[in-house]
Amino acid sequence: MKTTIKAALSRTLPFIVMAAAYFLYTKINKMSNPQVEAIGFSPYAIFFVGAVLSWKFNRSREFYILLILALCIASMAYLPEISGTALRSGDVYSIICMVIPLNIALFSFFKERGIISLWGGLRMALILGQCLFLFWQMESGEREWLHLFNKEVVPVDLYAVTPIPQLSVITFVIAFAILLVRAIVYRSSSQEISFISVLLAIFYVLHQNNNPLLYSIIFAASGIVFIISIIQDSYSMAFSDELTGLPSRRALKQDMMKLGFNYTIAMLDIDFFKKFNDTYGHDTGDEVLRLVASNIKEVTGGGRAFRYGGEEFTILFPGKTISDVLPHLEELREKISKQAFTIRAKGRSKNKSSKRSSSTRTSKQIYITVSIGVSQKNEKYKTTETVMKSADTALYRAKKKGRNCVSK
Repeated sequence: MKTTIKAALSRTLPFIVMAAAYFLYTKINKMSNPQVEAIGFSPYAIFFVGAVLSWKFNRSREFYILLILALCIASMAYLPEISGTALRSGDVYSIICMVIPLNIALFSFFKERGIISLWGGLRMALILGQCLFLFWQMESGEREWLHLFNKEVVPVDLYAVTPIPQLSVITFVIAFAILLVRAIVYRSSSQEISFISVLLAIFYVLHQNNNPLLYSIIFAASGIVFIISIIQDSYSMAFSDELTGLPSRRALKQDMMKLGFNYTIAMLDIDFFKKFNDTYGHDTGDEVLRLVASNIKEVTGGGRAFRYGGEEFTILFPGKTISDVLPHLEELREKISKQAFTIRAKGRSKNKSSKRSSSTRTSKQIYITVSIGVSQKNEKYKTTETVMKSADTALYRAKKKGRNCVSK
């Protein structure tokens, strides 16, 4: 339950930040002039912090989108005021309405290949090319591309609904669809959710297009959302096991420090896993680990599962005794042992008439079992280290008993 609430909060946090930003905007009239001026410059400070964190944690997608947002808000604020430019504020608005959704959609596809690298240089060149295009529009007075940005491509009059050009609205919709699909495919990763919230918020502020302070607040909030995403994903990488999705050994050590005066620890090991890996390959072994982990994650009795390492897992039961948790561990062991795992392999069959061999697929069902050792804090085992060592000794006893059992 606690994990579910935490996951839900993580997914909704970007939208909460955006809602808080809009609430701040409604209170602008009650603020002093220095506070209003600080808000006007806040996006640049927040973007700088976000860029530094992106650089530190090698998060190139956030880094480049933050750079694009900084260039866009600076362009809207300062480009029309530059003397001698042929670019009007309306032109800058049209360009930004296209540039932001297009780049968010584009950069969402890019893999993390580093900021200072060949791939990073190519992405920087992509952004530089867009800046040079804008500069060319300023200096030459050519307006063909600007007319294209404002061209109506479908027979629908959207200007009665929003000042955003029709082609840009379509780009926003396509970008939103891409991000939504990616969020579903990647199970709502914090990165994709952040991109969606920023995309929707920027669409709203461009739709309003009535107050420079609203731009500053929403763009600043976008930077905060990306900073939160970087922190969340960095925490997840540090404390979650990438293969199984369970909390990692580092998270286990932290949670063990929080245990009270009464608790039980269980150590769980997949039977014959090394032989299984040698027979069917490491890729299939990884699938087995994920299957077992998905079952362990749902252990009842108030237990919290961790991947200890290799094929070994740990389950903490705060406030529980061995007699409390044994029925739940037996239920878990039985559930895993009855779940069939299908192994698919390729075979070769000869075709006598054509001398050509064709590939056929064969499948085989096997059953995975686990051994479990369990121990609790008592007069003999007074620390988490000794309780865990006792549970590990009990695990070896379960192995000697013939495996697929629980030992204490």
